Amino acid sequence: MFGLSYKEKIMKFLTKKNIFWGIVIFFFLFNFIQIHRTIGTFSRLKDNDTSLISEVGDMRQTYMNIGEDLNEVRQFLRLPTATYTNLDSPATLENSDKNNDMVQLALFKYIDYLAVNQRLSKRMNLNTGLLNQLSGSEKFIAFLKQGGLTLSDIKKTAEAWELQVIDENEKLILTFYLDLIDAHLYRKTIKSKEKLSPLSFNSFYDQTVKFLSENKVSLQEYLADVAEIESKIVTVLTHDLVINKMKSLNISIDENWRIFNQNGEIIGEILLDKASLVVSLIDLTNNSNSKNTEKFGADILAFIDRLDTQTLVEKKAYDSLKSMKKTLNDPGFQLLLDDNGLYISDDVREDDERMYFDIYNMNDVHVSSLVVEKTTGVINIVQPDGTNSENILFFDPEFKKKTLEIPEYIPNYNNSETENGTFNILIAGKHGSLIDTMIFAHINEETQKIKMISIPRDLWYKGRKINALANLYGMLELKKVLSDITGYELDKYILIDMYAFIEVVDLIGGIDISLEKAVVDPTYRTIDNGVEGTLNYPPGDYHLGGKEALRLARTRHTSSDFARAERQQMILQALQSKARNFGFGDADTIYSIIKSVLEKTETDIKMDEALAYYFRYQNYEIVSNDVLSSANVLYVPPYITKENCNELMAQAEAAGEPDPGCANENHAYTLSPRNDNWKVIKWFFRETFDEV
Repeated sequence: MFGLSYKEKIMKFLTKKNIFWGIVIFFFLFNFIQIHRTIGTFSRLKDNDTSLISEVGDMRQTYMNIGEDLNEVRQFLRLPTATYTNLDSPATLENSDKNNDMVQLALFKYIDYLAVNQRLSKRMNLNTGLLNQLSGSEKFIAFLKQGGLTLSDIKKTAEAWELQVIDENEKLILTFYLDLIDAHLYRKTIKSKEKLSPLSFNSFYDQTVKFLSENKVSLQEYLADVAEIESKIVTVLTHDLVINKMKSLNISIDENWRIFNQNGEIIGEILLDKASLVVSLIDLTNNSNSKNTEKFGADILAFIDRLDTQTLVEKKAYDSLKSMKKTLNDPGFQLLLDDNGLYISDDVREDDERMYFDIYNMNDVHVSSLVVEKTTGVINIVQPDGTNSENILFFDPEFKKKTLEIPEYIPNYNNSETENGTFNILIAGKHGSLIDTMIFAHINEETQKIKMISIPRDLWYKGRKINALANLYGMLELKKVLSDITGYELDKYILIDMYAFIEVVDLIGGIDISLEKAVVDPTYRTIDNGVEGTLNYPPGDYHLGGKEALRLARTRHTSSDFARAERQQMILQALQSKARNFGFGDADTIYSIIKSVLEKTETDIKMDEALAYYFRYQNYEIVSNDVLSSANVLYVPPYITKENCNELMAQAEAAGEPDPGCANENHAYTLSPRNDNWKVIKWFFRETFDEV
């Protein structure tokens, strides 16, 4: 070898193997230098502004400097530059004009109230005085007597005072109406209602005398026309044809021409508008049957014949049966049955009280029945022998679950600081103002494993649902409370908007998941070839884009919030699996993902930390997916909805029974630790995170 020339030595060194490794080392160094430069740039951003996300709107000059640095980075990454100097957005200008001094606003509001109240009191004193003076005026009573008119006493109710002028035929000619709410005085006749604003009794008296002198005769003639129309309607309603028709339909009509079915439920009415002399036939169950008429005989008979005389219970039973049959034919519902080895018999059993839809398993064993109650229209779940009825609308599968065995004695766990080699992060998602996803991730750097526990948003903590804490007090308070509840200190948090989630999934080219059980959402309607159905995912493998992944993460119908939390963790696993394929050569994609996330994210993780965490944890294995639920350490406290409470109070009032006392009860679905012992949550976290 020592006898070789310099050129020959070089040629001998340039073997294919050496050339290959030389190229690898060159590209590695090139990418390392680029990433190092990018991280250095983000570090300079950090030094200029440690809370860029929350304070960018308050630091214009710093913002412009950062914009220049960012444009350098964008140029290096072959991205278009952007403008960072337009801070005067409509939202910014709008907020700058808004008065947030609540004390000042309250003072203005109170003084305005006093002023309005004074004007109302002054107007009330004036108008009550006018009515009292007119009622006791001998001069006015004598004027009325000359025209064959009389004056009633003042009729007082909680809403109004009324003073009436009546003619010799006991017909009401004129009413003075004092509204005790707004203190306005009105003059009402059969044809009109006018607001009066007299300044003295003399002007009020003169206006009234003039009005009666000019309008008495025309008002009496108009009353005669009204009486004639009313007589014609009565003649039609007392005709044998109409009476027999109403008997055959089992309906009745009262003195106010309101029409009732056999259960006393109002289904229609005949109205005479005395101001216009128009007669209207009103169908309260079918608006297309309503009309105005001048042909009282033929039109009223036809109108009555077309009325829907079904009772509310009969309609409810019909609607329940219709809904039941529609659901049985729904492809998504059929998928749910097939996926669970069940089917519903095509032969519907029926007796005098029920219609039975029997459910069988694939061994043709009758496991349950859905029944439509003919007397109430309620759909109940019953045992195969027809016993143990349970309203399907009140069925809660969470009450049916077998719960986790918890030891009798649970020690008082102290809150533990993060141990060396472990890292805890809260991953939260929001859609709108409230958080609906909370995942506590525990990372063990020694074992290179990640364990996750989903915390339900309905967990009831100190008088409110726990997901409201961030909206009321900020993410730092939520982070502190969750650390106290779980016994594990949260090191970092990230709150991501659901729309950023869509962008992230799309940026990495979608995710791959595998469903072992079908997912069906009857609240999400789909139209396939003109046929309406429900959103459904049969068991199988799927490649999902951002919107599809979000839909699967958020849907919880035909399952629970807990099953949804499990799917969310499964999607996080799919995201992590896809991220494992990215390396130093994917700097553009990694940068785009981080940029997209930060635009719609609140976090206490800095940019350089995010990059470090990504490369450090991307290959860790997610080994545990758990959910705090009523299947382990939580339970559902008794509750009654506001709607059901209002219905109970109305029923009690109508029946003259005592108030049911539900107004101050819990009106929301919530979750609490078993036996209201918060130590069980810490125990559950210890059992999950410390398990080898």
